[in-house]
Amino acid sequence: MPRGITLRDPLLLASGCCGYGEEYAELVDPASHGGVITKAVSPEPRAGNPTPRLCETPAGLLNCIGLQNPGVEAFAAEIMPRLTARGTSFIVNAVGHSPEEFARVVARVEQVLASDPACAPRLSAEGVNTGLCGYELDLSCPNVESGTLFATDETVLARTVELGRRETERLLVAKLSPNVTDIVPFARCAREAGADAVTIANTFNGVSIDIATRQSNLARPSAGLSGPAIRAATLYHVWRCHRALPELPILGSGGITDADSAVQFLLAGATALQLGTGLFLNPRLVPEIQAGLSAYLDAQAEPDLRAIIGTYRDQG
Repeated sequence: MPRGITLRDPLLLASGCCGYGEEYAELVDPASHGGVITKAVSPEPRAGNPTPRLCETPAGLLNCIGLQNPGVEAFAAEIMPRLTARGTSFIVNAVGHSPEEFARVVARVEQVLASDPACAPRLSAEGVNTGLCGYELDLSCPNVESGTLFATDETVLARTVELGRRETERLLVAKLSPNVTDIVPFARCAREAGADAVTIANTFNGVSIDIATRQSNLARPSAGLSGPAIRAATLYHVWRCHRALPELPILGSGGITDADSAVQFLLAGATALQLGTGLFLNPRLVPEIQAGLSAYLDAQAEPDLRAIIGTYRDQG
């Protein structure tokens, strides 16, 4: 990873799927995998959208949670010290209604890190970064008003990343939207504005209709689609972005449900992987993918995962 960040492995729990990682710790030790991208953190508390907020679809899941969270003050005072004490490697997912609000989240967390030794990041005996490793700017949530504006308007995207970059020297990741024709210009824009890496991608826009009432099956008319249904389309975005910007690290996210799909993302060009909806299908997904990645490397006679990143070949 950029900015000198070293993780245990490339597997990260995607934002919003395991809270702050604490609930999932009862099933899988957070010290046994790459780390956690926290649930969204905003300047002020957010109640989220009304229920129902989840709806299953064929091979996927629609959600419109709406970035529910207790706000940056509660996160910094209560949650961040617990994660640090547990030895969790985590990246803060920052959100806001404006570029300035994104920057406020980053600035406040940085202030706490500077003033509270209990929250200070650490380096383990194995050379792994624990505690806060950086920030993921959630530029692309489709479940709040104007949520995707930050990832579909290059001027706003650049401004948001630039303001976040001013507040920290730590890892800064731009989470992009898949709801665009060509993701490459937005990835390039994020990099030029100061992002160290990009997440590809957030959820796709989707609709589910109750045919009896002719209304949405959710509390909003549309929601974000995740799960295996979006894997092929997300892989396409990862592949195209890596081909165009081979030096830009990519956090691949979208439909990873087993070792095979994890390897596909690495071959397409992802540097690290985010696991989300797949964890709902299989809570033991992390150790199963870890074992599968090791088996794949042995079968391919490859020295490590870095050797296979971006090695997807065109036919012929």
